[in-house]
Amino acid sequence: MSEELDIRSLSDTAAAKLLKVSPKTIREHVRRGLPLVDLPAGQAGKRIDLIVYGAWLNQQEQNLPVRQAGRQSDGA
Repeated sequence: MSEELDIRSLSDTAAAKLLKVSPKTIREHVRRGLPLVDLPAGQAGKRIDLIVYGAWLNQQEQNLPVRQAGRQSDGA
């Protein structure tokens, strides 16, 4: 029987498995600013919301040409 997942509250490992990427990739995105959601009242910690994650990735992709152009103009 498959385990039921809440796409609005995933651990980095569960998100990585679902998205077929390494947990290291997820943790790097968190370090780069991926917003996390709080666990329900009475539970400590933060989780990944796949809807927020998708929106964040889209925003990063839209900003990519701007960042690349900035690097080129800096001589890097």
